[in-house]
Amino acid sequence: MRQLVRGTRDVARGFRFLRAHPRLWWWVMAPAIITFAFIVGVIWTVLLISAPLVALISGWAPDFMEPFAGALLRVLAVAGLSVVGFLVYVSLSGLFAGPFCELLSEAVEERVTGVRSPRFSPIGFVRGLVLSILHAARRLAVYLFALALALAAGNFVPVVGHALGLALGFYFAAHTAAYDCFDAVFGRRLWRYRQKQDFLRTHRGRTFGLGVAVAALLLIPFCNLVALGIGSIGATLAMLELEGRLSGGS
Repeated sequence: MRQLVRGTRDVARGFRFLRAHPRLWWWVMAPAIITFAFIVGVIWTVLLISAPLVALISGWAPDFMEPFAGALLRVLAVAGLSVVGFLVYVSLSGLFAGPFCELLSEAVEERVTGVRSPRFSPIGFVRGLVLSILHAARRLAVYLFALALALAAGNFVPVVGHALGLALGFYFAAHTAAYDCFDAVFGRRLWRYRQKQDFLRTHRGRTFGLGVAVAALLLIPFCNLVALGIGSIGATLAMLELEGRLSGGS
């Protein structure tokens, strides 16, 4: 539990570091713009899909039940699609904001350690790009499984199904957010997928705590625009601390 709390505090520490180094806001705003575009796209898609879906299903109900069935189905459809949309939003926004978060993480590490990052290498860039694509494919399989599990819980578990679906959606979103934030460091070091997963498991409490805090911020309007950037700063500071390159109170 202590590590879980520590992970949430890493996000707060990331915000304090950003406030102390305002020039880093340029790197935070790039993923913020991408996040905003995804939010608009997800909301628009949910509203677009829910209306014809409700109309199709409610059309099967008897005439006297159609008004009540339509209202109930509208709530259930929006709730179910929102879980789907939240998972897709977290996974894809993290994927496309990743390059900017890596640059942000690099800038944070340079300021903390005073050591400049290696110069740009075309070979290293191509290798990192290939690794990112391969890892993204593996993560997509995990996301699809999580999506199916959340949908199954929401639609087939009686009474508490939708609450369970939402809880599972948030749980998977927290894990996804933790991966995306720490991947700002992993990606720069060209870690293998297994290395990344081993690190997250070894420091499960702390990394998941950071993911919970970031996932919660992703649910709050305006905060969700900068959540991934701040989380990446917090993950970078946590990583440096775990490596003994940063004091715990910094």
